[in-house]
Amino acid sequence: MNSSRKARRLIPAVAAALLAVALLVPAAKAAAAEIPPLVTTSQYKALVGYVEKLNDLSRVPATAAQKASYEDRLENKHDATVDKATALFDRAKKAAQLESQRQIRIGVQTIRQTEAGELAALRRDYDARMDRAADNHDRATARVEDVFDGRNSALRRQVTRLRKQKAEAESPLSKATIQEAIDRRTRRGSENRKLQQEEIADLKAGFSREKAAIREGKRSATQSLQQNDAEAIVTLRNRGKRIYNSTLRTLQDRRVNQLNDLERKLDAGRAAIGRIPAKS
Repeated sequence: MNSSRKARRLIPAVAAALLAVALLVPAAKAAAAEIPPLVTTSQYKALVGYVEKLNDLSRVPATAAQKASYEDRLENKHDATVDKATALFDRAKKAAQLESQRQIRIGVQTIRQTEAGELAALRRDYDARMDRAADNHDRATARVEDVFDGRNSALRRQVTRLRKQKAEAESPLSKATIQEAIDRRTRRGSENRKLQQEEIADLKAGFSREKAAIREGKRSATQSLQQNDAEAIVTLRNRGKRIYNSTLRTLQDRRVNQLNDLERKLDAGRAAIGRIPAKS
């Protein structure tokens, strides 16, 4: 399996993880959106209603004690609404954080599951390479052995025939000549065995180098895959953190606007109290 094929197979895993990150934005916003808006709460409605009531009372004379009572009620309702706004902010922040963490866990799980499948496929691929290399080595060794077995068998047959001829020869010269032929074939047989051993040793050395290259390729591919997935997880978490921080800033901006709105209503209520004529 070449590196480009491996890279192409890794793309879905990383893409799936990054898709999980992309979903963090709507997911975090959806989680925060489940928190009811401040304007729908009883505390906010009570404050708004009380300010309206104070506007109505601004034309009705009141004693200083009554005005002080109005002021206390206004501040209590304002403080209760501020507390509610803070509680809603904390709930929305917690919900966004939990959803962000959940989506990141899903993304990491996707990467890890895909990595496990990729590692299993990688092991199968390199195991198959090793098996093919072993089969090729065995076949090459068998071919060498067959070639030399054939050669040596032919030499042995020749030696057997020559020894028979020597035994049947009558003159010493003929016997000597035949013995020289036997010796040559015997030496050739020894040379063949030595050459066979050298060729088999070369095949074994080549097989050892090929096995080492396959093991190194497997190690390198495994390391590259795991490194890519580790980087994808870091990217996932960093993006998730940035998205959560962006959501948090949105919630904080909303809370500031709410507090400003509540301050304006507090000021409006105080202004209404200030317009109430004194009761003699």
